[in-house]
Amino acid sequence: MAHSYRELLSWGGRLAMDEELPPCPEAEAALRSLMQGNAHYQEHSRNPAELSDLIRLRTAHEGQQPRAAVLCCADSRVPPEHIFSAGIGELFVIRNAGNVLSTAALGSIEYAAAHLHVPLVLIMGHRGCGAVTAALQKHEEPGALGELIAEVRVGVGHAHDPRQAERNNLRHSLESLGESEVLRDLADRGRLGFAGAVYDIRSGAVELLLDEDAS
Repeated sequence: MAHSYRELLSWGGRLAMDEELPPCPEAEAALRSLMQGNAHYQEHSRNPAELSDLIRLRTAHEGQQPRAAVLCCADSRVPPEHIFSAGIGELFVIRNAGNVLSTAALGSIEYAAAHLHVPLVLIMGHRGCGAVTAALQKHEEPGALGELIAEVRVGVGHAHDPRQAERNNLRHSLESLGESEVLRDLADRGRLGFAGAVYDIRSGAVELLLDEDAS
């Protein structure tokens, strides 16, 4: 990896909270674990995580302790548990078309951070995102879908290149996390970190982003 996880989290924190945040070693460990899982996925194209009766019963009785909250696209080609080689109870996943930070998505992330104590929030876009493509084409859809695409269009901004548009949309969602006082308080106390990534639906690779990557 060209950059350290601490650098990646520092960039994510500045983008999300508009300030330099104290380091969060737990977030760094969680991000490293996710990327190790993605490396396994790329190499073996299968998920080694435990999906047994035992783990289902244990988490049913003892509750969940996910290592990260992941906001990603609802695209059926973007299965986060498989991408990160994760099993039952390991990821708190929020999905919608275009990985939009809606009120429902933000509330879900706040729940994961404040009540489940996840140390990491990862927002992940992906290559070939249909919601981003629709936003670039300026095609108007009726109903709630049209409202969602309009929100993605705000995230895309003035980009015309699809890859840049996907990254802009990701950045917009990451920046919008700063609207949450709950997340800001946890981050200020060194209990929460933030990162952005783009998933390649062809290779299976997750690319973590830094400022120069997303510009």
